[in-house]
Amino acid sequence: MQVTAQMKLELASDGATVVRGLFRSERLKQMREAFDYGVAHPSAQHGYAFEGTPDEHFNDYGNFDNRDVHVATVKALELDALVASLWDTEHVWLIGEEIFIKKGGKAGRSPWHQDTSYYPMSGPQMLNIWTCFERIPRKNALEIVRGSHLGIQYNGTSYDDPNNHTKPLWANTDWPQLPNIEAERMKDPVSWDVLSWDLEPGDALVFHSGSLHGGAPVTPDCPDRHTLVYRFHGDKLFYRPLPTGGCNFGYDISELNDSSLTPGEPYRPPYFTQLR
Repeated sequence: MQVTAQMKLELASDGATVVRGLFRSERLKQMREAFDYGVAHPSAQHGYAFEGTPDEHFNDYGNFDNRDVHVATVKALELDALVASLWDTEHVWLIGEEIFIKKGGKAGRSPWHQDTSYYPMSGPQMLNIWTCFERIPRKNALEIVRGSHLGIQYNGTSYDDPNNHTKPLWANTDWPQLPNIEAERMKDPVSWDVLSWDLEPGDALVFHSGSLHGGAPVTPDCPDRHTLVYRFHGDKLFYRPLPTGGCNFGYDISELNDSSLTPGEPYRPPYFTQLR
C-alpha cells in the first residue's frame, strides 16, 4: 500500500483518513481470521455494552492472551510499515485490539468519545485502524470531528447510561464534560464539522486516538457490523496521567498511571508490543 502525501496531511490536520482497499481478498481473510479468533477466545472483560437495551452490542478489547495472534496478523499484513510511513517514524508499537459486533439492525450510535480519556498518554503519534467486513454506508459508518485531536481533552463517557452518553467517566477532573454533539446537530446540522465515509469491505478508516469519534449504528438496511480495530503508537508518545479519585467505569483505569514517570516523558509501557 502506497502511503500518499494526502493521507499524511489528512491524518495530521483532520485527524482521520481512509485507506481504500487496504485489505483485499486474502488480506481481508487474514483480518477476519484474527477477528473470529478474538470472538472465540474472549477476554475476561468482554461483554455487551448497554446490555438489555436496544443499543446492546458485543465488545472486547486488549486481550493479552490473544496478543500473539494479533501481532502475527499485523506483521503479516505489514500494518506496522503502513503506520511508520504515515508518521515517518522509526519505531511502532501495538497498543492492542478491539472487537465490536452490532447485529439485528437495532443497535444505535456508540457514544462520542476520545480514546485518550482512557489512557495515561498523549502525543501526535497515536492511531486506530478501524475496518469492517461488510459494506458500510456513510450513515452507518464511524464519524470523526475534524481536527478534534488538536483541541480540547474532554472527560470520557462512562458507557453505563444509554440515555445519557455524556455521563462523565471521571468524577474529579478539570477536563470538561463531553458536549451533547447529537443534540446540537439536531438543532443545527453544521454545528460540528463531522467527517464520515462510505466504506467497502477492505477499506480502512485510520484516525488519531484523540479524535472525537462515535456513531456507527446498524439499521434495517445495514443490519450487521463486525469491526476489528488495531491501535498503534510511534516515537512521539508521552506520559499524561489520568485523573484520580473517582472513575465511573467497570474498574478504576487510573491504575494505569505510572508514578515513576513525570508528565511529558516518553511513554513506553511493557504491555504495549514493539513491532519495529
